[in-house]
Amino acid sequence: MKFYLSARKVPALTPYRATQRAVIIQMAARAMPLPRRYLTNTLKLVVLIALFWQLVSVEGWGLRIVALLAAGLLYPLLLHPLTLNLARPYLDEAVKAYEAQQREQATTDSD
Repeated sequence: MKFYLSARKVPALTPYRATQRAVIIQMAARAMPLPRRYLTNTLKLVVLIALFWQLVSVEGWGLRIVALLAAGLLYPLLLHPLTLNLARPYLDEAVKAYEAQQREQATTDSD
């Protein structure tokens, strides 16, 4: 099983733009069964706790503020791969739902 760090590398998502990929991944994440969603959120929480636990040990307020800003900017880079890889089995289903949603929207826009 391959671990993807970026949605651009997932073969099912390569034809889509970045915003479309994000929507499809969100749809796939919502399609996950509840235990898998709990696992995803628990893993994210563990990563965040470890990150902020390390930030507590930073000496000085200036460095602590810089570290918090860096952590805030790196937050998506750390947690997005978790969601992407745990939602990957549901991506094909989400792509079909996204395509159907786009066709429906195009039909209503043309009327």
